[in-house]
Amino acid sequence: MKGNLLLVDDEPLILKNLKFNLEDYAENIFTAENGLIALDVLAEQNIQCVVCDINMPKMNGVEVIKAIREKGNNVPFIFYTAHGNHELMMEVAQYGAFDFLNKPDLTGLEDSVIKGLKEGVSREQGSASSEAIKPGEVEDILLSLDED
Repeated sequence: MKGNLLLVDDEPLILKNLKFNLEDYAENIFTAENGLIALDVLAEQNIQCVVCDINMPKMNGVEVIKAIREKGNNVPFIFYTAHGNHELMMEVAQYGAFDFLNKPDLTGLEDSVIKGLKEGVSREQGSASSEAIKPGEVEDILLSLDED
């Protein structure tokens, strides 16, 4: 399984180019022109990796990662920006950013997306195996504990 990718950038041409260049690596690619739309996509779709610009209107990339982490979403989050600096890197690292790349490093982005999607799928599969106990299973579990 390749996983679903979300691209977030306020420049439509960049979104179009990224989608074209990354389409071989993802099952589905969703796009968002700002952080608010990105939050809607994350709420509605099963996303395994996010590639996000930092400087955007309405909601910047730092605000996006902060908002999704506060909701408990630990999706791999890659920052791809022309406005990166050490302070921003340190700030997004606090929220568990998966990677931080400067535009226009497309080769580095492709490698990071492949790793991010793999990690996102892996995390999802790991959480799927630790499903909550269903109500009907509680009695069986208690009985098996009593037998030991």
